[in-house]
Amino acid sequence: MTNGKLQAGGLIRNDHLAMIGVMDIPSRPGVGGRLFSALSDQGINVEFIVHLIDLEEKDHIVLCVDRDDLSETLAVTERVREEVGGKAVTSDPEVASVSLFGLDFREQRGVASRMCKALGDCSINIRAISTSLSTITCVIEARRLDEAIRALRDAFTLP
Repeated sequence: MTNGKLQAGGLIRNDHLAMIGVMDIPSRPGVGGRLFSALSDQGINVEFIVHLIDLEEKDHIVLCVDRDDLSETLAVTERVREEVGGKAVTSDPEVASVSLFGLDFREQRGVASRMCKALGDCSINIRAISTSLSTITCVIEARRLDEAIRALRDAFTLP
């Protein structure tokens, strides 16, 4: 911690994403494999994935792709949704991701809370969050990305 700020190795931004959700899928093995294989077979690179199971044992898979691949991604996800019995496909054509990296979450506590608070204090809604041992990524509205970057630079010590 430096000057009351947590240290991060850097910040990555991507302002050219679209977010797609395949919602309310009966939970069973292999659904993710079917979806991501179908996207890969079409040459679509998935840049962000969140998957969860709700209280009714329904899966929800949210992913981000390059905005230019949205139409093709929607066609593929709709086909897979029908095959696996999902209820709906949702999309947002203009999202962005902002990531802090170079952190070891086992060693440095409070990173997620500080990031979420910094964005929330600016009234930036987080649409999805994904983490690893060394990175936290938030998906937000694309039009708010510059503001999010400023807020995170204020909240963290960055190179």
